[in-house]
Amino acid sequence: MELKPLLFAALMSLPVTQASAETPPLDGHYYLTGAMEMGAELLLRKDGTFDAGVAYGSADGFAKGTWRVENNTVTLKSETKAASNSDLSGLFQDLQLAIEPNCLAVDFGNGKACFRRQ
Repeated sequence: MELKPLLFAALMSLPVTQASAETPPLDGHYYLTGAMEMGAELLLRKDGTFDAGVAYGSADGFAKGTWRVENNTVTLKSETKAASNSDLSGLFQDLQLAIEPNCLAVDFGNGKACFRRQ
């Protein structure tokens, strides 16, 4: 039995947490900037999991899930389901963040905002 295919398959199942060799690790605590009347935090962990929270007016939401990097984009996969219409946790389901210098950029439909590491 040859171990190379098994090792390759095991490595491919690990979360990808870095965009490229030139990009610094992306794990860390981020805060949303540039989104009017919206506040959000994002914690990316080295193990490929995340926690996030968002508030917009009287609505808010919290999410947990996994993240990965592919094609210079961070994709969040939330495991949290929205509990009501005012629960914004669904914003983090399949959310894609473009990796830019000093910014994980997102467009919530009213222009680009950035998650910045503090």
